[in-house]
Amino acid sequence: MKKYVYSLLLNWLFLPPVLANQPESAILHIPDTTVVEQLADTTAQTADNRKLSVLARKATVPVLLIGLGVTHMDDEGLFEGSRGLRRVVQRGYTNYSTTVDNYLYHTPLVLTVGLNLARVKGEHHYAEQALLLGMTHFVNRVITNNLKTITAINRPDGSSDDAFPSAHTSKAFAYATFFHKEYGSRSIWYSIAGYSVATATGTLRILNDRHWLSDVLAGAGIGILSAEVVYLVYPRLQEIVAHSFHKKQQNQLIFMPYYSGGAGGIALVWQLR
Repeated sequence: MKKYVYSLLLNWLFLPPVLANQPESAILHIPDTTVVEQLADTTAQTADNRKLSVLARKATVPVLLIGLGVTHMDDEGLFEGSRGLRRVVQRGYTNYSTTVDNYLYHTPLVLTVGLNLARVKGEHHYAEQALLLGMTHFVNRVITNNLKTITAINRPDGSSDDAFPSAHTSKAFAYATFFHKEYGSRSIWYSIAGYSVATATGTLRILNDRHWLSDVLAGAGIGILSAEVVYLVYPRLQEIVAHSFHKKQQNQLIFMPYYSGGAGGIALVWQLR
């Protein structure tokens, strides 16, 4: 018994010096809860800053285009503006007329269908692509139509007062951005094709004397912004739907067959948790 007591005393005497000579990494360290909370807050702030940075970067080009469109509304603006450009077009393309711009902006959608049939994978499944496209079209249409009603700008040819912004151009750039999001990572030529078609659509709207330069610039910005917003919001919507489905699964109604005492039937079980 005395040996055990001596042994415990020796351990008690020599253990502190031994631990003192050990590197910090070898000693069990219990972190302070305050430090842990600060680290968590810092991580959350960093994630939020990254999200804001991504949002700002993606919004730069469309906001710039919309701003240029607004500054060129019904005045000379920069580089002679909308009216100056129209005078140049009228001199060089007198009586120019085509209906190609009424169909050209659908090209990215046709290409998307063709690539899916050819089994060329995009960023999302074709069912999700349809959903994303529908959301993009809805957002774009709401913004464009409301701005047309609010601004009531006359068209260059005087046919109506719903010139600003150009709906054809807006849809063209919205669809081009959708196409870029889905297939741009596979090849830059997909993106070039989509945006080339969109630019051609806007150009034809001016040549047809249906829109001012300001209408086309703002339409392009709104189109790009519509698709960008949808693609930023979509992952969050997925999380909400998944969480809602998970909660429904926790309160699940189950049909179970049973047999007891010579009698059988179907039991309804409501699973609460």
